[in-house]
Amino acid sequence: MKYALVFLVLVATLLPAHAQVGQGKALQLPHRWVNPLPIDSATGKVSYRAVVQAPGLSEAELYKRAKQWLAEAPSTTKMPLLTDDAAVGRLVGQTGELVRQNFLGANVQVPLWRTITIEVKPGRFRYQITDFAFDSGKGLGVVTPIENYLTPNVLTFDANGYPLPVLQSTIEAIQRSGRQQASAIRQRVSGKSQDDNW
Repeated sequence: MKYALVFLVLVATLLPAHAQVGQGKALQLPHRWVNPLPIDSATGKVSYRAVVQAPGLSEAELYKRAKQWLAEAPSTTKMPLLTDDAAVGRLVGQTGELVRQNFLGANVQVPLWRTITIEVKPGRFRYQITDFAFDSGKGLGVVTPIENYLTPNVLTFDANGYPLPVLQSTIEAIQRSGRQQASAIRQRVSGKSQDDNW
């Protein structure tokens, strides 16, 4: 765990310095790596989102289910809701999860945070899981967005332009975690016992 925190602090402090040294130029890589994570074209952030039809369910019922899911969602630390607005049908919360990273050949666990927004209307709801970030090790609430790791740089990519093991394991953790959480939201809020095939 100590090694992971040291690595995260190094990445958080060296990425801005690396960008300044390159005077705003991206690291030139011989291979163009394709990021497998879903990126929101408007924000540029990793984002799992969908609109889910829930015929016959009122806005109040969907709101109640969404709020209950957020209250019971697994998290390394229970966080209060950031937004709880029944009048507009909007909930925003944060959850964290310990994920495994391959750091210098060792598997370490580090906290991965994300923000979850659920908005409801009669017979449907939408969710978004975004703002994935790692605890920077600099104190409570200071995080490093996952997008900092995905930008080609010498700390997370090799000379051929492929992700180093620490980044590859991070991507796999986000894919697993994001998909599982999206599935849990769809099932719990809609009341469907089985996941839809999206």
